[in-house]
Amino acid sequence: MAGGEGPPGRRWPVASIVLAVVAVAAVVGALVFDRGASAEPVGVTVTPTTPVLSARRVPEVLAAPIADRHLKADLDAWLARSPATTCLVVDAGGREAYGHNPETPVTGASTQKLLTATGLLLTLGPKATLDTTAVAAAEPSGGVVNGDLFLVGGGDANLGTPDWPGQTPGTTVKVVHDIDALAAGIARAGVRRVTGGVVGDGTRYDAQRYQSSLPSRLIAQRQIGPIGGLMVNDGFAAFSPERSLTSTVPARDTAADAARVLTERLAAHGVAVGGPPRSGKAPAGAVTVATMKSPPLSKVIADMLTTSDNETAESALKEIGHQVTHRTGTWKDGAAGLQKLLTDAGVPVAGVKVVDGTGLSIQDQLTCRALVGTLSRPGTGPVLRNGLAVAGQTGTLADRWVGTPVAGRLRAKTGTLRNVTALAGEVKTTAGSTVTFAYVANVPDPGSINPAAVDMDRLPAILLRYPESVDVAELGPRPPEG
Repeated sequence: MAGGEGPPGRRWPVASIVLAVVAVAAVVGALVFDRGASAEPVGVTVTPTTPVLSARRVPEVLAAPIADRHLKADLDAWLARSPATTCLVVDAGGREAYGHNPETPVTGASTQKLLTATGLLLTLGPKATLDTTAVAAAEPSGGVVNGDLFLVGGGDANLGTPDWPGQTPGTTVKVVHDIDALAAGIARAGVRRVTGGVVGDGTRYDAQRYQSSLPSRLIAQRQIGPIGGLMVNDGFAAFSPERSLTSTVPARDTAADAARVLTERLAAHGVAVGGPPRSGKAPAGAVTVATMKSPPLSKVIADMLTTSDNETAESALKEIGHQVTHRTGTWKDGAAGLQKLLTDAGVPVAGVKVVDGTGLSIQDQLTCRALVGTLSRPGTGPVLRNGLAVAGQTGTLADRWVGTPVAGRLRAKTGTLRNVTALAGEVKTTAGSTVTFAYVANVPDPGSINPAAVDMDRLPAILLRYPESVDVAELGPRPPEG
């Protein structure tokens, strides 16, 4: 017979019966596993020690729900210390293993930079560079630039001098693309004299230096400098070894200040400049004298995320505006452009409202599902994750989770404002898998919250234990004991 018999006139295929038996056995095994219970007859030696209905034989499709239930219990208990306006999403291998208010709009503080970085990657790609150029109205002749030498900004917000990182207020690590490289390039091109002056051209972006919704206290605290299409040292014209706020002075004209710095560096390379530095616009059809390329965008983004660089993030949003509109970059165009780029790229944007590139504005809104969407998106997601700070080792996480099992296994972007605490990234679990997550907690402004208030240290420790999949070796029979 081709199959077993059922009611008169109906035959049941053998395969169906076997599958049904296996399914029942698997479910029973799963229940045993979930309870952690086992039973053996007293005085009887069983070989092998793994029974047919053991959880060690449960396929992954059944083990995953069990792991998710354990994860839910742990995270539900942990969230008891979080405020009402909190979201948390955990993704395991492209599957949402846990979600708490996943689409609730929240203020994400610096986790906003994950959205900004994604937009910049979608616009330019990871290998692109942000080029700063020196141009003139005509080719240099006999080592002389007749007239002005124009310094044209190309969106590189990390142009600076080596003394800036050690003299900036606070302890945040600063990344500098030394503008001396451009001065050296001009000298290598054979230029020995400029009859006019160095003119800084920052017209790639508009003249608005601070996003309009930025709290004034953050400007006073030097949390961010004035943003221009051409800027050096984060837009600060004066600073000193005392690293005080009063000695750190924003430039009134970022392009003119950049021209000043290049004039000084040209002198150090033996290039005489006849006129004073100022700002202006390079003439149409100008010829290139020298070019300074930034590192690849993947490295620029990694530096921005690792150190939480505000100037790079805000410049990036204006760059997005410039790229999508092909006109002067603005915050408004950048925000609209980023929103569309994320939508077109399949990032879940329900509840997302882009205002700035850094997340310093409390008017920004994002969701935990959107954050995880940027981190897990093919193509751009790996670039983001590779650029995140590492717990106990680098950037904003260098001093956190030091000497704990989480150190080296957590890569994440922090988010901190007076009324926001957030963390989004990935955890390499002890089982050898990876989980991606996003957590954001808000309290009404001007209230305050910090990582200790929500016991943030426990979150990656919980995720560290999550078994994304069943260990195949564990599914086979164990050898007899003894």
